[in-house]
Amino acid sequence: MGYIRWAWCHLYRNVFMIDYDKVIAFLEKEHTNMDAVSRFKQAYQTFCQTGKWQPAYEVFVTGWQHLDGVMLLEPEDTLDADYQVHLTATTERSLRELLIAFPRRRIGLFHLTEKWIENRIHEVLAGDRVQTDVGAFYRGIKRGSGTKAEQRTVSKRKDAIVSHLRKLTSLKGKLEHSQFLIEGPRIVERAVADGVPIETLLYTTGFIATPEGKALLKHAATENLSAYQISDGVMGSVTTTRPIPPIAASVYLSYPSFLSADGSLNFHFGPRCLLLIAENIANPDNLGMTLRTADAAGVSAVLLSDDGANPFHKNCIRASRGAVGRLPLFRTSSIRPAIETLRASGWCVLGATASAESQLYTTEFALPTAIVVGNENTGLSAEARQCCTELIGIPMASGQSSLNVGVAAGVLLYELTRRYRI
Repeated sequence: MGYIRWAWCHLYRNVFMIDYDKVIAFLEKEHTNMDAVSRFKQAYQTFCQTGKWQPAYEVFVTGWQHLDGVMLLEPEDTLDADYQVHLTATTERSLRELLIAFPRRRIGLFHLTEKWIENRIHEVLAGDRVQTDVGAFYRGIKRGSGTKAEQRTVSKRKDAIVSHLRKLTSLKGKLEHSQFLIEGPRIVERAVADGVPIETLLYTTGFIATPEGKALLKHAATENLSAYQISDGVMGSVTTTRPIPPIAASVYLSYPSFLSADGSLNFHFGPRCLLLIAENIANPDNLGMTLRTADAAGVSAVLLSDDGANPFHKNCIRASRGAVGRLPLFRTSSIRPAIETLRASGWCVLGATASAESQLYTTEFALPTAIVVGNENTGLSAEARQCCTELIGIPMASGQSSLNVGVAAGVLLYELTRRYRI
């Protein structure tokens, strides 16, 4: 039946590149509802014999070098839903990838098989928990696509839509309204294509006249996204970016605390997880580049300290090239309890510093592993150094004593990826 291409950003639906035998083996190992797995196996056997799915499943898989998640969409006509949805994910990242891949404008009845999945599902979908005779479900639809899309021209800066989006320029406004702004055709186009939970689109009068603008807005309309045409002046009141971007969008924000109120991990992980911890990266551009690197290296999530740059700063979003909004981000007010809780949970926590005696290529360590990188000028804090499992350095030729934090993160993460095929 071919093969699965393990790529985080490519999720395949009912195509011959999916190795369904591997999918079934994964479901039998990880899924908790064996009746659902048996139904899918029977449907697959029918497909092998006839070339048709009965029922007409849609299958999504995600992972990079290993299969980390599967989402089965089974046609459903009760409770005013389009699908029954069976989610199986082993990491925070694989769950978010699958939720983002869920089609816009469709209502799903998501089987609630694990508490951590139930706690995360609202970050991408709007809906409610429903109890039926056969169990509990989350009945939801992709955020931003649940109501009839509105298409109109906004001419005044005091319009409610414009006033709301203007509030998203501050961190307080972003957190209060659980939304952040993305700007520019490339970033918005990617967000629409990826399925990121976009709430609202704004575009300038001139943008709709360009081929790029027509194509992007046509795509947004097919995704049932509300879009508002405004003047350059009104757009300039929403964003401080200059030149004024021709298009912007608000995206639902998810930025949970890494630790629960009782001090336990608010973070789901498997035995092969890789986590990046960024302590006090001050420059938003550096942070964005670091997040982009972490995204490409396949980390399960990134933990950010509150004393660093805001990950939803426009410069960070631009430099991250889509990682902000797609990659699970967690926050902590204090780095020590986060690291200590990870270590108590069986994690190897490696602190990256130029003064370390141990070197990356000669150090042995075990998964799951967290890599800690620090401030651009001062490096890791004394507190972080003290609570790491080990400190490691990157060997360098004479002439340089350190690397840019994003470059250093890339070297460290890709060595772990190479060594352990994470």
